[in-house]
Amino acid sequence: MSTRFDVAALAAPAYQGLYAVSETLAGSSLGAGFKHLIDLRVSQLNNCHFCQNLHREWGLRDGVTEAQLAAVAEWPASPLFNAGEKAAFAWAEALTRQDEDKVPALLADLRGHWSDQSIAELTMIIAVINAWNRVGISAYAVGPAAHG
Repeated sequence: MSTRFDVAALAAPAYQGLYAVSETLAGSSLGAGFKHLIDLRVSQLNNCHFCQNLHREWGLRDGVTEAQLAAVAEWPASPLFNAGEKAAFAWAEALTRQDEDKVPALLADLRGHWSDQSIAELTMIIAVINAWNRVGISAYAVGPAAHG
């Protein structure tokens, strides 16, 4: 991995603010492991390799299995995730892809599995990882692009 430019230094107050929000969400009711799975899925959708690598590593640290990590991209068909987790993945995909038409039905499904507080935390987790993906894509080169 190479750094294209140092966002943390060049936009320090904003970067520190985003980091503070991330730290707050680390203690969400979703649990650290599942939060990393949501972060990983959104990072896959946004093609942010830096964040994908980070959340795989942190997920393993926080109890996520290799099988779960491998199944995230194909979560609808995976028996490794329960109905509530699948509802959360669907919410993450709809918000990341800005599929506003899907929001009412997905919210109704989420409410069958999660409290409104958990849904609000999930929504903020999705918003923040989307922001971090933009930072990661702009500032860090990972993989083949890092060498050329």
